[in-house]
Amino acid sequence: MQENIDGDSKNNMYGKVRIYQVQPRFGMGGPKTGFHCNEQWALQSEWNKNTIVYEWGAIATRLFALGDIRYRIGGMYLEFENVASPGDPVSIPTYNRTRDVEYYNNLAGSSTRDYLRVSMTANKISSSNEVLYPKGNQVTYLARSQGLQGVHGKAFSDSANSTLFGASLVAFIDGTDATQDLILSTFYLETENQQPKLSTSQVGLEWELTLQ
Repeated sequence: MQENIDGDSKNNMYGKVRIYQVQPRFGMGGPKTGFHCNEQWALQSEWNKNTIVYEWGAIATRLFALGDIRYRIGGMYLEFENVASPGDPVSIPTYNRTRDVEYYNNLAGSSTRDYLRVSMTANKISSSNEVLYPKGNQVTYLARSQGLQGVHGKAFSDSANSTLFGASLVAFIDGTDATQDLILSTFYLETENQQPKLSTSQVGLEWELTLQ
């Protein structure tokens, strides 16, 4: 099930994602979202649809009722495959709103697929409509790839032909235990937007959520 990329009256929360190549730089840089960091974020795609999964309810209710900070969105899963040759497309798995951490646990049995569990680089609150939501109703997250291997130990590098092709927004309930993670939203890139890991850069994501 794909959420409407721009939202509609049936969706109380919707999101969209776009992809960057991220390189170090001297000075202030970043995507045109009001963020600043010592990196150059070069846009690689238009906005992509995401799917809000059922676990978002488990995250939201605990935040609303208990104010438990462990249930805030702490990072992203960046899913990749080590393809045979540079530029080979990655097949998108079948998925729906039941997606949860078990899918990522099962990647341990794959010979080519793995995921990075990365913290947020930055986030900000804004408004999609200053009249209706003057105090804000939109949050934008930034995260990027890092490290040399995935959670299950597979290499993440240009020499391994690692290709990033999907991601999830995740609440890290326990930073040291991925099995407790809860997923809010997930998405996959079409073939033409899948991002190879380059020797000179990382892959960055800008993920915008709107509540209405």
